[in-house]
Amino acid sequence: MIYRAEPYTLMIFNADNGITAAISGNELYSLKEYLKTGIQNEFISRLINLGLISSDMSEYETEKLLDEIDRTEKVKAPLRSFAVPESIHIDITAVCPLKCTQCYKSNSQNVEMSFEKFSCLIEQAKNLGVFQIALGGGEPLVVKGLAKFVKKVTSCGMACTITSSGYGLTVELLEQLKKSGVNHIQISLNGSTKEINSRSRDGFDEAISALNILAESSVPFGINWVARMDNVYDFENVVAYVKSLKADNINILRYKQSVREDYWKNVLNKDAFNYLVTTIKKVKGIKIKIDSAFSNILCQLYGNQVNSVNCGCGAGRRFMMIDPWGRFKPCSHLSLVSEEQDIQKYWINSPDLENLRQGEEFIQGDCKKCSYLMACRGCRAICEQIYNDINAGDNNCPVFIEKGRI
Repeated sequence: MIYRAEPYTLMIFNADNGITAAISGNELYSLKEYLKTGIQNEFISRLINLGLISSDMSEYETEKLLDEIDRTEKVKAPLRSFAVPESIHIDITAVCPLKCTQCYKSNSQNVEMSFEKFSCLIEQAKNLGVFQIALGGGEPLVVKGLAKFVKKVTSCGMACTITSSGYGLTVELLEQLKKSGVNHIQISLNGSTKEINSRSRDGFDEAISALNILAESSVPFGINWVARMDNVYDFENVVAYVKSLKADNINILRYKQSVREDYWKNVLNKDAFNYLVTTIKKVKGIKIKIDSAFSNILCQLYGNQVNSVNCGCGAGRRFMMIDPWGRFKPCSHLSLVSEEQDIQKYWINSPDLENLRQGEEFIQGDCKKCSYLMACRGCRAICEQIYNDINAGDNNCPVFIEKGRI
C-alpha cells in the first residue's frame, strides 16, 4: 500500500487491485482511533476487506501511517489539485505500426525513451508517492525489453498499466509482463466487428488476438472504447463481447480531434450522447469507467455530486504525462510542453498547470453559463483544439443547462 497526505485528506492506494481511497473528516478520525486502539467499526472493516489497510500492521507501519495522517493538516497543494500526481502517463515510444484514422499523434518519428531516462523518472515518481504509472505510446508492445520497464515501476511499489492496440502481444510476452508485475492491460477496440472498428482504427485482428490471449491468463484487462458517431450504436454489442471474455472493465473515452478526420462529423450529437448515457445506466456485470474528459457524461449520470478536486478533466490536476523525448505535459492531447526535468518542480511551478487550475471565473462560453460548471468544466484539450483557447467554453455540449434551471 502507498499512503500519502493531501490537505486534510489521506490517500491510500493498493497497487495489487488498483483501488484508491480518499479518507477525510470523520472517517479519517476513525482511522486514527483504530490505529491507536485497535477497535474496529464498519468503516475500518471495509478498508481491511478492500486491502487498503491491514489488520496486523507492525508497530513501525502503524506509526508511519499515523505520521502521514498528522501531515494531512500541514501539507499544501496547488489550487483544485493533488499535492503530487496520482498517476503519470508515460509514452515510452512514438513508434506504432498502425495507421488509425482517429489517432491524434504522428507516427513519423522513430523515437523511444531510453531505459536510463525512464528509470530516473520512475525514481522521482516513487519519492513523491505517485500511485500509478500508465505506459503508452505509440505502441508500447513494440519496445524491446518492455518487461524491464514494467519491473522498474512495480519494484518501486507503484502500479503499472499498459494501454495497447494489442499489436505484438504473444503468450510469451504476456508471461514476461506478468512476471514483471504488470497490474492491468487495456486494449483499444472501437467496434464489435471488423467493419465497425475499421471506420476509426486499424488492427482489429490484432486486438481480438490480444484479448483472447488475455482472457486465458490471470492478468487483469479491459478495453478502451472511443465514443463516436460511427460506433456509438454498437456499444451494447461491444459490452456483450467484452463481458463474454470476462474482462474487468470498459473505459469509455471521449473523441478528440484528429488531423486525419472531420471532428464535427465524428463527435457525438445530442441524440447519440443521450443514447450512450441511457445504455451505460443499463450495463451490469462489468465495470464501466468514464474518461475524465467526458465529465459531461458523469454530470448526466450523477448530477453535481462530485467534489471539487475530482470533478472535470484531471489533466495537470490529478495526472500528467511524459512524452518519449522526456518532456512534460498536462495530458497527451494538449500542446503545452515543458522541458522541465523535475516532476515536483513542474507540478508546483508550471505556469501552464496554474492556468489549467484556475477557478471557474476564467472559463468562458457555454461552460461559464452552465449549471454543471463546478462539477464539469469541460475538456480543456478540446477547447484548445477547436477554439485555440484552453479556457474557451466546451460549446455544443449536449448536457448544457443554463444556470438557475436546475
